[in-house]
Amino acid sequence: MNLSLRDIEYFLAAVEHGNLGRAAAACEISQPALSKSLQRLEADTGLALLDRSGRGLRLTSAGLVFLEHAKKLWAEYRDAVRHAMELRLGEAGLLRVGATGATVDSIVMPALRLLLPRRPALRIQLTQGLSDDLNEQVASGRLDLAVTPLYADVPVVLHQEPIQEDRLCVAASRKHPLAARRKLALHDLQGLRWILPKPGAIARRALDARYAEAGLGLPAAALEVEHFSKGTLELLAHSDLLAIVPQSALGAERDIVTLPVSFGKPLQRRIALISRYATTWSPLMTEFRGAILDQAGQG
Repeated sequence: MNLSLRDIEYFLAAVEHGNLGRAAAACEISQPALSKSLQRLEADTGLALLDRSGRGLRLTSAGLVFLEHAKKLWAEYRDAVRHAMELRLGEAGLLRVGATGATVDSIVMPALRLLLPRRPALRIQLTQGLSDDLNEQVASGRLDLAVTPLYADVPVVLHQEPIQEDRLCVAASRKHPLAARRKLALHDLQGLRWILPKPGAIARRALDARYAEAGLGLPAAALEVEHFSKGTLELLAHSDLLAIVPQSALGAERDIVTLPVSFGKPLQRRIALISRYATTWSPLMTEFRGAILDQAGQG
């Protein structure tokens, strides 16, 4: 077997675009050249990787398995090329970090306050986004590390190192009519309006699942957000709304209380440092990890 990294690149482009013409244009080659590359890869592996019978391209069962290995191989190759280029140009000081709205201010920025004074030549490229997207960027090699909340297993190509537990809770204004109650069930919250994560967010799905298990109608959203900013918490503190909030987001908020709602089983999540398995850790990545763990231990 004599696999070509260029053929791997073209295979990944074909899978991403699902169309030979668009993939060829993205790779800046002709469509026949792309077709030959895919045929060569299938001949080298002895596997039928793509089903071309329909209008678009679809992965075969063998192609699905091969895809994960191809992504890992291509990401490691890109890492090697980037590190070599930075060393040649004397710019081995770049660290690409991902953070969510929930982790950028509470974890990543405090870590950078520790790290940047130690490394005057350090250059950070910080990407903020949603957990699933950031994890995918780590898997593909576009990010070195990410700090994200985790509610379920991440893809097998990723390694997760827990930083801290961060339980989800129901929060409300200290002046809310339910704030004085010592015990609440989900049915006590019926008819109230919420500040909720956007539809599809894992925390939103978890809350909806608890309501469905209890045979109740889903909570009604007055406001849907990607993360709980300072302004969102101020709105919560001065309204009759409820919110499903990470415990860490509340901090020292005096005007907001956690309601004693029984969910049956807790809504758990954790914050983790995400990296690829078997990635080559640069000294900067190791130092960033140390700063993350240092500040988490101080929190």
